[in-house]
Amino acid sequence: MSALADELRTALATTPLHFSEIADRHRGVPWRGFLTAWGALRAEDALRRDEIGRYFIPGGPAEAIARETRAE
Repeated sequence: MSALADELRTALATTPLHFSEIADRHRGVPWRGFLTAWGALRAEDALRRDEIGRYFIPGGPAEAIARETRAE
């Protein structure tokens, strides 16, 4: 797994984020490299989504935050 994929994993284990928020945080990364790292996380089925559409990695603080979030 790439360093960028590891960075994405760490961020999403800490805080649930919408895809646009994740992409905005990595504007300095070439789009193809970003999508390759994102695809690696998707391929290993590491990502989950909460009720309002934010992505997170299960097992960390982000999962608890996502569980507390309810769509209104």
